[in-house]
Amino acid sequence: LTFMQKIEKINYFDLIEVNKKINNPFSREIFISTIKKEYGNGYTIFYDLGNGIAVYIRNFTTNKDLLLVEECNVSGGSLIFNLGDDINFLYRNSEKHTLKKESLLLGLSSNNFYVEVPLKKNKKLITFSIGMKEELFLEITSPIDNIKSYMKEAHKKSYSIFNTLQIDTLQHEIINYFKDKDSFKNILKTIYLESKTTDLIHYTIQKISKSLNKSTNTKSRASSLERAKEIIMQEYSSNLSIKNIAYKSAINECYLKKDFKEFYNMTILEMLQKRRLEVAKELLKDEFNVNEVARKVGYKNSGYFSKLFINHFKISPIQFKKQFKY
Repeated sequence: LTFMQKIEKINYFDLIEVNKKINNPFSREIFISTIKKEYGNGYTIFYDLGNGIAVYIRNFTTNKDLLLVEECNVSGGSLIFNLGDDINFLYRNSEKHTLKKESLLLGLSSNNFYVEVPLKKNKKLITFSIGMKEELFLEITSPIDNIKSYMKEAHKKSYSIFNTLQIDTLQHEIINYFKDKDSFKNILKTIYLESKTTDLIHYTIQKISKSLNKSTNTKSRASSLERAKEIIMQEYSSNLSIKNIAYKSAINECYLKKDFKEFYNMTILEMLQKRRLEVAKELLKDEFNVNEVARKVGYKNSGYFSKLFINHFKISPIQFKKQFKY
């Protein structure tokens, strides 16, 4: 906060100077700008594809600490790829979000979007972003569950951060096509870059969707394992089999055996045996004899039960019972 109070606050449009504007057919507009000399050096490119999609390229450093103000009156979503130093976003509601180097985020914004970005002297800001208007954005991102609820959240508080991921090799390869700012001066090359933009959108949305599905599957698997444990805790006295537990907890039998060991650091049989013996220990404190206790916890053979009890508690069930007088 002290840092922000001391530095100059500047709107993005006051930071840049438009050097060239290119008007291509069908409402395609390209603005190539440089950073004003009093603030630093580098360039920015804004390319409106004319179809509800726009590309933003920024590559610059500032010669002093600045607080960059960005505003937008068009609701929608953005893919932001950070290729430079970490970026901090400070929102109206005092919330913060840090986009790490070599990471991307899917962000949503309302038509009243506002954010402040602290820029440190001589730190590289290198980003490649794709903005999409709301109607198109919701169609494009339909493979992602609950995307509309995040859009509603954005309308309430002006923004929503949906997802962050690492930038992968394929995304880097596509972004590299945009490294030469002079490419936009050639209409044929510009159309080629449009195709690369849509490739990047499609690939990234699919990647985010798969990542979320994997996360959902992991949560679902954990829920099933917890259900399996609950079945063991409650139904320990019945003739439980792995197949039976798998069916009741809605998980594949092979996954259950493998994941249960990883999740609880013991096998299903080990947990079932431990549960039965712990209950048996408590029952032996009452008036039940060893044979009755063995049957109550699910063992038909009292001799086998006694062997397990000794291995677990280092004392026989008969000796343990003798400690309690009635």
